[in-house]
Amino acid sequence: YPQELMAIGLEGMVQATYVVDTTGQVDTTTIRVLQSDDPRFTHSVREALRLSRFRPAKRAGKTVRQLVEQKFRFKIVPPEEFAKQVS
Repeated sequence: YPQELMAIGLEGMVQATYVVDTTGQVDTTTIRVLQSDDPRFTHSVREALRLSRFRPAKRAGKTVRQLVEQKFRFKIVPPEEFAKQVS
C-alpha cells in the first residue's frame, strides 16, 4: 500500500491483465492496466507482480503461458480488524 495514500486515507482499485509464463513468473512486458484510481496504486501493483510467483497453468499435461485478469483492491483496515482477519 503506498504510504502517502494510506496516510491520507485514500482507498482504490487497479484492474490489470498480465501473462504468467511457464515458470510461474509474470512476464512484466505484458502487464496492461485497464483501470486505476491512482498512478501510485498502479506502481504498487506492477512492483507486486514483478515479485510474485504463481503455479503455471497446464494444458494436456504441459505448462503453458496464461493470460490473467485481476482486480487489486486497496482498502485500509484498522489494526484491530486486521488482527481478527488473520487469526
